[in-house]
Amino acid sequence: MDITEKQFFQQFTEINADRYNILWDYLESSALSPKTIQLNQTQHILLGPQQAQHRRGQPKVLIAHYDCVSGSPGANDNGAAVLQLIMAAKRLLKEHIPNWYILFTDKEERKAGSSISSQGSYFLAQGFKTIGFKSAHCYIFDACGRGNTLILSTALEELARNAMTDPMAERILQTRKLRSYALETARLLLLRKVLLLPTPFSDDLGFLSAGLTAQTITMLPEEEAQTLLQHHRGGLPVPSIPTWQYMNTPLDRLETLTAEGFSIIPDFAYALCANSR
Repeated sequence: MDITEKQFFQQFTEINADRYNILWDYLESSALSPKTIQLNQTQHILLGPQQAQHRRGQPKVLIAHYDCVSGSPGANDNGAAVLQLIMAAKRLLKEHIPNWYILFTDKEERKAGSSISSQGSYFLAQGFKTIGFKSAHCYIFDACGRGNTLILSTALEELARNAMTDPMAERILQTRKLRSYALETARLLLLRKVLLLPTPFSDDLGFLSAGLTAQTITMLPEEEAQTLLQHHRGGLPVPSIPTWQYMNTPLDRLETLTAEGFSIIPDFAYALCANSR
């Protein structure tokens, strides 16, 4: 993390910061050529190759929501992933990697009682289908600022366990293909601490509701990840772990973050896009 990234992150995670404008200004000043996508009163920000670069295969789309709950600094949820994907974008552009996009989405944090269709990613996923991105390989990065263990979410399988339909089975199949590629990428990077676990839904819930699939990626401290794994294997209720307790509260501060994710996630995100598969 360089000095400009630190300054941006400090400003971005102030309570009640104007996150859209702070993010937009930083992306512009970093020559990342952001573009705005406005859908149903939500403002998303798109990054991608600055020149038309064609490569066979579906594009990789990396997603992180930039909004946060009022009154929370939102350092881990989801400031960390926003910065980590910015770091990946800089490298992707520098090395002229084709066929990738990074999306910073709005309104992931739905108000209590609101429907899934109010989530910004729902309308974004609907838009994907109209521009030919129905089969894009989408990876959602959420809460990636604490710990050293990469978690690939299996929440979709948990949701479908008692409500399997043919469309749901197809979405699970597609999600598992995304997960397989992510696991392959982690192996290439020699990442040793990688787990498959159900985690809280993120933007993937909006994508799922719109008929698309996405693989959610998060990070946890090893001891918290192992606690979750033990409870999951034992069929026990999901325990309350510190990382999730901090989210959406004033406790989600910069001081609660750890350094590992800011090394692991930018490299992992870059590798997801740089691989020609």
